[in-house]
Amino acid sequence: MDTIKAQQWLIGIFSVLLIVVLIIIAGMEMKKSREYKPEIEIDKMTAKCITCHEKKGIAVKQIDAWKESRHAVMGIGCYECHEAKEGEFDAMRCPESDIIVGRHPTPKDCSRCHKKEVQEFSESKHAHQFWLFKNADRAVFEFPLATKHGCEQCHQIGNLWPDGSVGECDACHAKHSFSIAVARQPETCGECHLGPDHPHIEIYLESKHGNIFKAKGKDWDMSYSSKEGNPIPIEVPVCTTCHMDGNETQPMTHNVSARLAWESQMTWSFRTVWNEDILGDWQVKRDRMTAICNSCHAPDFVDTYFLTADLVNLQYNEIRREFVRWTKKLTKSGLISRLKADGKFYSNPVLNGWDEVPEHEMYYAWHHEGRRFRHGAEMMGADYTQWHGIWEIQEDMIELITWAAEHGDAEAKKWVNSDHPSKFIPYALYDIPGNVWGINVKANTTPFVYNNYPDYWDRVYKNVEAAYKQGLLSEKQWNLWLKRYKNKDHYMGLKYSADSTWNYYKQRNEYDLKKMKEQVIDFTLPGKPFYKK
Repeated sequence: MDTIKAQQWLIGIFSVLLIVVLIIIAGMEMKKSREYKPEIEIDKMTAKCITCHEKKGIAVKQIDAWKESRHAVMGIGCYECHEAKEGEFDAMRCPESDIIVGRHPTPKDCSRCHKKEVQEFSESKHAHQFWLFKNADRAVFEFPLATKHGCEQCHQIGNLWPDGSVGECDACHAKHSFSIAVARQPETCGECHLGPDHPHIEIYLESKHGNIFKAKGKDWDMSYSSKEGNPIPIEVPVCTTCHMDGNETQPMTHNVSARLAWESQMTWSFRTVWNEDILGDWQVKRDRMTAICNSCHAPDFVDTYFLTADLVNLQYNEIRREFVRWTKKLTKSGLISRLKADGKFYSNPVLNGWDEVPEHEMYYAWHHEGRRFRHGAEMMGADYTQWHGIWEIQEDMIELITWAAEHGDAEAKKWVNSDHPSKFIPYALYDIPGNVWGINVKANTTPFVYNNYPDYWDRVYKNVEAAYKQGLLSEKQWNLWLKRYKNKDHYMGLKYSADSTWNYYKQRNEYDLKKMKEQVIDFTLPGKPFYKK
């Protein structure tokens, strides 16, 4: 009996082990099926290229990348992209071979198959490299070598090739896999869109969008199809979702300017007129972006968020206007001068100048802090709107006026000697009652202007109305602003009371301060100091 039971136990144990082994094998097979390696046929010309490169050990990893590409699966080999004729600008004869190839496949080469994508790209701001025309900051303040792996490395995306084509497709689509998934990674855009003057990748990662992507994005298939009519298949947007990919109503595009309503990288924010005959006016472009945002957000949230960001752009202009006034004034009085050689001016004090403090501060207030202020507001980057944005712009303004005072300007001296808080807002203001995040009952206890100017909202009303009449805000936006203005007591929380909750936290705060005073402020060490004054 005991022997039979022992045999039954052994059979049971081996059965369980067998099941476990089968499960492991099944899992391995499933993993193999997911790790699909495409079957490719290599033609004679491509075989020559591969054989030679592998034999000589030249760029063999690029061959591996190509083998996993859609190009390889579709029978598009090396020569289809690298074909060239004698006399072409990039033609070269492969060593120990009679084959002529093109060293630099250009968008003109890509357009043989991707005509629509190349055309869309050529009509975008990626292709328009304004720095070629107005690059005094790089051409004067920096020496040429510094830009080779600096400015030029990123601006190569708009390279003007000898064959007349514009762009650099593999700036986003990695050689030689041309992976859509790689192109969609925020870090791909972040190769260029980062740093003090355009920290878009940092702004994105600070936003809730970026936060969710970092937590979950590794599990998403980023090679999805993005045709019009297809819903967005990922939980939150990446850069391409908003600027390129399609959804239920919007077609996919390689024109990254098609959905942008502002030129907010410029010295002034102005409503874009870029390719209006093809793309439509700024309101059409905004409607395209709104259609993408509405895939995830409620329309009221989207409209209010954009209106607030638009007012930030308009507010920047008024601050910029004050910088321009000061630099022109100081130039006219001779306190600052312009760089010139042989009678030709190489810098403009209101655009770029670095040898004197006012020019330096004005440049940063536009090119660095001013962009961060605007772009942070547009992309949900609170810290970039605030501490890296408006706070530093205000510091730039203070340092400019203080410099002017130290160098004898009477108006600047008067400003420096003033002890009135209004001196920090010497420009017209825009505002919107409340915010997009909800009703905050006690949010209005702090702002100086709310409490000291009874006609504050009347002044702001006139400014917003003027912007609307100038065509800088749409009729829909004006009506949305009016709705909030007429109900500002609601949106600003003024008609509500939460005194019991407020008093509770006020008491907690007073207790904290009391303990801080006891533990630190009133605490003095008894030992003698080591330095006698």
